[in-house]
Amino acid sequence: MATHDDIALDEEFAQTALRESLLRRLFSYTRPYRSLFAINLVLTILATGSSLFGPKLIQVGIDRYISPTLSGASEMSQAAVRGIGWVSALYLGNLLFGWGLSVWQVRSSITIGQGAMNDLRLAVFMHIQALSLNYFDRTHQGRIIARADSDVDSLDRVLTWGAGQALSSLVTLLGVLVLMVSYDWRLSLAVCSVLPPLALLTAWFHRSGREAYRKVRGSQSKLTSAMAENICGVRVVQAFGREEENLGRFESLHTDFIARWVDSARIFHTYMPTVNLLAGLSAVIVLGYGGYQVQQGGMTVGILAAFILYLGMFFGPIQALGDLYNAVLSAAASAERIFALLDTVPQVQDRPDSPALPSVSGLVEFQNVRFRYETTSPEVWVLDGISFGVKPGSMVALVGHTGSGKTSIISLLARFYEPQEGHIRIDGFDIGTHTLKSLHRQIGIVTQDNFLFTGTLMDNLKLGRPEATDEEVRTAAMALGTHSVIDRMPAGYATEVRERGGNLSAGERQLITVTRAMVADPKILILDEATSAVDPQTERVIQRALATVFERRTSFVIAHRLSTVRHADLILVMEKGRIVEQGTHSDLLAAGNVYARLYSEFVRE
Repeated sequence: MATHDDIALDEEFAQTALRESLLRRLFSYTRPYRSLFAINLVLTILATGSSLFGPKLIQVGIDRYISPTLSGASEMSQAAVRGIGWVSALYLGNLLFGWGLSVWQVRSSITIGQGAMNDLRLAVFMHIQALSLNYFDRTHQGRIIARADSDVDSLDRVLTWGAGQALSSLVTLLGVLVLMVSYDWRLSLAVCSVLPPLALLTAWFHRSGREAYRKVRGSQSKLTSAMAENICGVRVVQAFGREEENLGRFESLHTDFIARWVDSARIFHTYMPTVNLLAGLSAVIVLGYGGYQVQQGGMTVGILAAFILYLGMFFGPIQALGDLYNAVLSAAASAERIFALLDTVPQVQDRPDSPALPSVSGLVEFQNVRFRYETTSPEVWVLDGISFGVKPGSMVALVGHTGSGKTSIISLLARFYEPQEGHIRIDGFDIGTHTLKSLHRQIGIVTQDNFLFTGTLMDNLKLGRPEATDEEVRTAAMALGTHSVIDRMPAGYATEVRERGGNLSAGERQLITVTRAMVADPKILILDEATSAVDPQTERVIQRALATVFERRTSFVIAHRLSTVRHADLILVMEKGRIVEQGTHSDLLAAGNVYARLYSEFVRE
């Protein structure tokens, strides 16, 4: 089992800068919505312009219609009343116009953001299904789930609101600066005196926040991995009384996650109050200097009021950009992990212009095949020089002690892995030069894991051949003796299967998986300890049914119960990755070597 230090090395990417290419690739998922995205940006600019127009109307109303009356220069005239009414009506109309634009902009943002997230999640899911088994051999399940779940969810803020908020903030900042300078450049310069410390503060936040969020995402991934591992192995945990030890380990990971999360929150909540402090200092400058200017007649009350309103609008976007940057840092850490997954090249994949494998008869040949897993030592070959031939319709049994290479042979035949040396041919066709889909359509596999998916029993039975009719499924079930078992269930073939087949016994699940392979009607059938979970009586029923099925297809059987392979046309005896004997049951017994010893051990059991 990989240690958490190993996971940390893989999870905590050495990201030294917020790369433009990373964000560009992330936002490429909004391209299918480019027309709506363009409309969204136009709406954002119009809504921002509407908000900038509001203080200007207030300044006009004060200076043109209210100040003359307050100063005693004249009484409130009918024209002034009408003027205030028109200004108020314009302000209300502008407010409603901006509200309408914002509503439309919000709806389009949600459509774009959720659409992009859905496309990205589908891309991750599709890529996970295409990855070779060697990736799953070395990667924790929880970390894979985190890529498709929590990491994608963390992109919501950036993909949905990021572009609109960034554009709105920048347009607002630019517009406010232009308007403030047009009112009084000296007062504007005084306000800008807080910008240098703000720039230093932002640089610190950039550097510290990036590192903090990278650690948070790495710690969260380890936490998710531990949770998934414990759920998958809950039976083992309870059987060995490991609840307290595993809880302690999980608490340690959770404490580390909380500490890292608090560090990131402390950085953000130091930055934002300091921005507020600088905004307050700017307000003091405006009130002091602007009030003096009003007293000296150098500035009108309306301009001062508008200036104060624009000052609030000036620091609002700065705070919004800081908050958005906070979200971008978190999203960048997640995006880097997602793209690392998407950039993982499957070890086994179709070669360019690979043709489909034609319908085969089942002639199988292994020619000097050598193979090792990525996780094994480079000096150790799991399969070393494997060569044999199988005639169509033959039954081949693979026997040997655990770790001898039996499962590796069928994994290579199904092309779950690629051999480092040698060739595997079916009907003379090298399986490495043909498409995976055409190969898998002609191979049926039943493993000892007896994995079932949620849905009905009928759905599971048609998994390998969805176009099969219900009658074909029932015929296969009757031939295997599965029909009577299914018929006793509450809803028969329509019985709902819970996650991993939790509402079925191990034997029932095994029967269903065997029947599922039969419904697929493969040309080559692989049984890897397919009867390991059934009782001897049920095993005999399956073996009798399989005898008929084996006559029509090439079959490979792995079984520790040697009684199940006595009738095999060819028995391959494996030892340390090599075929040490091959022949029929009677021939191998007569030879009195490895197989004879294995069989005598089985008989004594």
